[in-house]
Amino acid sequence: MKLNDELKKTLIVLSAATLLGTGVVVSGGASGLSISVAAASGQLTAVPTDQKLQKELQTLVAGLKEGTYLAYYVRDKVSNPQDTISFSGKGFVFKDYKSFAAKFKALKGPATPQPGNLPKGFALATAIIYPPSVANDSELYLQLEQELKVAAAGDPNKQLFSKIISWSQTNLSMQLYAKGKASFSIVTGVPPAKLPEGAVPFVRASETKKELTVNGRKVILTTDSAKDASFNTKLVWLDKSGAIQYTLSDNRVSKLTTNEMLAVAKSMIK
Repeated sequence: MKLNDELKKTLIVLSAATLLGTGVVVSGGASGLSISVAAASGQLTAVPTDQKLQKELQTLVAGLKEGTYLAYYVRDKVSNPQDTISFSGKGFVFKDYKSFAAKFKALKGPATPQPGNLPKGFALATAIIYPPSVANDSELYLQLEQELKVAAAGDPNKQLFSKIISWSQTNLSMQLYAKGKASFSIVTGVPPAKLPEGAVPFVRASETKKELTVNGRKVILTTDSAKDASFNTKLVWLDKSGAIQYTLSDNRVSKLTTNEMLAVAKSMIK
């Protein structure tokens, strides 16, 4: 199934709405999906304000092959005031479930159930496996930070320093099912970090949340009636270990009912 422009836009929206808490920001269509992965702490990815430097970074990222991951450091106090390193990469893109599931398993990803009870006319449009996020207190981050800043210290005439890094495991993926412009996605990833004690989670005034039990598992159902909402219905649940979160949500064009969405979720929750 060929992705139309509306679905490509959907993928971009999913980065902010459905992949919330993963640190992933989608910045391109599925066929050449490019993503920027900020550290798990939630830091912003350094985007150069200088046009020449910005173009250099864009060219570097555009040249990445599928499944590659880039760590980069921008020596610029304006665009990188926290003096951190950033990450960008291209995930693996699939058009069939079997290939997607096999690759995800090879990357030591969690179980990615193939949904059943698909609404009439809906079929898999694309499935994507994303590179892992890198926490800014991890050994890998600290090692890369040292390497890139040492390189920067040795070349005062450059502002952009980068290194391709390998990755052999991840737990972040997305399946997108579509019927024309209508679609729904299934995102597999790590649950967002818990809020500090006493903190109150932000909830849009247009959202309505409800706790359900599906096949013995707790599921949070969220609906959003606002015109600017990124979804109509969202269902979130954890696996048995509590370490993996599944998020099922549709786009605004979708006319799927809550019962249809629940039927898909029920087929996945064992």
